[in-house]
Amino acid sequence: MAPLPQRPDNGHAAITVFLLLLIACALTGGCLDSITIPDFGGFTHPIPPQGSEGNLRVYFLDVGQGDSSVILFGNKTILIDAGEIDMGDRVVDDLRQLGVTRIDLLVATHPHSDHIGGMENVFDAFSVGEVLDSGMPHTSPLYEKFLETIDERNIQYTIAEQGQTPNLDPALRILVLSPPEKRFGDDLNENSVVLHISYGTVDFLFMGDAGKEAEGALAKTGYALDAEIVKIGHHGSSSSTGAAFLSRVHPEVAVISLGAGNPYGHPHAGTLAALKDAGVTVYRTDRDGTILINSDGSSYSIKTAQGTGGVFTQTPSARQTTSLTATPVITHAATLPVRICATQFNAPGDDRVNLNGEYIVLANQGDDPVLLAGWTLSDKSGSALYTFPAFILLPDASVTVYTGAGSINDTALFMEKTVPVWGNNGDEAVLKDAQGSVIDRKTEGAQG
Repeated sequence: MAPLPQRPDNGHAAITVFLLLLIACALTGGCLDSITIPDFGGFTHPIPPQGSEGNLRVYFLDVGQGDSSVILFGNKTILIDAGEIDMGDRVVDDLRQLGVTRIDLLVATHPHSDHIGGMENVFDAFSVGEVLDSGMPHTSPLYEKFLETIDERNIQYTIAEQGQTPNLDPALRILVLSPPEKRFGDDLNENSVVLHISYGTVDFLFMGDAGKEAEGALAKTGYALDAEIVKIGHHGSSSSTGAAFLSRVHPEVAVISLGAGNPYGHPHAGTLAALKDAGVTVYRTDRDGTILINSDGSSYSIKTAQGTGGVFTQTPSARQTTSLTATPVITHAATLPVRICATQFNAPGDDRVNLNGEYIVLANQGDDPVLLAGWTLSDKSGSALYTFPAFILLPDASVTVYTGAGSINDTALFMEKTVPVWGNNGDEAVLKDAQGSVIDRKTEGAQG
């Protein structure tokens, strides 16, 4: 798996720095001690079966007053948080029930115990490929142990920063939306790792415990925030999920992770009212148990435990969400209207310096969106130079595929190559779909 983007202070050196900061913070009395939130009970422990609704499975685990989500895609596993300390064994058991043997990406949204308490159990039970952490200093023994374990086991460690795109599978697009490079002071919740994960036209937004300050900052960025499913921030607290933010995200479904009878009043009435006013269907782990959302990239379905001791059903029709469907996309080669409309194989100046001077432009000349997940660009030798992520090319829209590096957006993709790939004389760009069928080909100089 390709390594996550690294900041200069990432890796094990970063962990050492954070440990020193933690010690200094403790000596000066400037930080709060760890607070362990008890298990309030009142929930069941079954896991929904896989079903046959698509390649993507997202589980919002029932871990009481805490957070833990599991994303399964192909043979890749992402774990976002691991609940409280006393939920560690439960998270491990749930993962094993799901057939997980390795965690490819483990995300610690922030260092509060109701999010990282079960991490040590996860480390003991599974190999972990990479850890994505908010990187916020915190003096709790729990967080110190978390960092020490990563260091001792030589696990790749990355500090999350807005704009990163962890690459686990070309068909699954993962974008770190927050925290930004300039953090929101020392507030651990506001600096939660926020992820936008897309498969085809179905989008998920995982908010950690981010609050309204982070939401306001996100709304001012140029990033697309729309998502059909949003994991609500801070367990439905009044400090998160503002009406303005909901109007930007336009969710159809909200998932709130919380414990039954918790003393914090979660979810708060104002948050539930805002979701109701926005027409969002709400699922809650305290009421529905573990929640499973399946997706095939163009639609999704929902199953819940609902406290039935292992009897899982499709979402009740009373919720009017048994067949929630996103914008349909074309996926069959016979009807694909995508064409290579321009090429530039010979970059201006020195190709080795101006890598993004090499590019291929694709256009969707049809009336429907086209999912490019798994498509490839090859040269005349037949070598596959680039595999497309889960990118949707809208009708009458175009996207430019650059050879070098850059930030993916609605009109630009990047091969992330370090050397030129197109021949300056006589090369050919060949576009193939995910099944290897040739969709179009173009030689240098042919425009259209």
